Amino acid sequence: MGKFIKYGIILIVVALLVYNSIYIKKLSEINQSASGKFDATTFTKKLWEEKLPSKLDSAIAITSLKKMIETDAVAAFAKHTNAMAIGNYRYALIKGTAVVNEINVDDILITMQADQPFKALLLTEFIYGNTLRDASALVDLKEFPNTSELNLVSEEFNKRIRGNVIPAFKSLVKPGNKIEFTGAVELNKEHIRFDNIEIVPVRVKILP
Repeated sequence: MGKFIKYGIILIVVALLVYNSIYIKKLSEINQSASGKFDATTFTKKLWEEKLPSKLDSAIAITSLKKMIETDAVAAFAKHTNAMAIGNYRYALIKGTAVVNEINVDDILITMQADQPFKALLLTEFIYGNTLRDASALVDLKEFPNTSELNLVSEEFNKRIRGNVIPAFKSLVKPGNKIEFTGAVELNKEHIRFDNIEIVPVRVKILP
């Protein structure tokens, strides 16, 4: 009997040691710099390189999303869009092919290749806000103690698009080119329009 008590005490001690060595921290706390501040650059880089690619691979065709919303908006928004707050604005990762019509200072006017073609704007200059962050659904509001850190993640995503995605593409693209893109869009459930919808590009290339 004494042996069982001895082993029981040992098991209890081990269990207590394991319990005390395990604790849960918020992602934003884990991704802190040596100064103790949230390291948005490192955090976003990890998302961009390790988690965002698979999300982009599973993006819905913008023409398909348009048809779904026209058929059953409630179901389409629930299945293919995301938002971090309650309201009319929803965000989606989309992809498609299009023909370049005009190259402007701030954007590129394109026409979607579809049964019923429609025009869209591929943003190339004023890329701000939370469109990609929210469309990706990679960031959980509960993991952040304040909105300033959330906004830093958006800023880092947008910097990467402006610095890494846009320059090489815009230096080569010409009117008449056929392109393939994946990006993010903002949709207002109360005022749904796809004509001239603004697309934040994350992947974009010129097709032969």
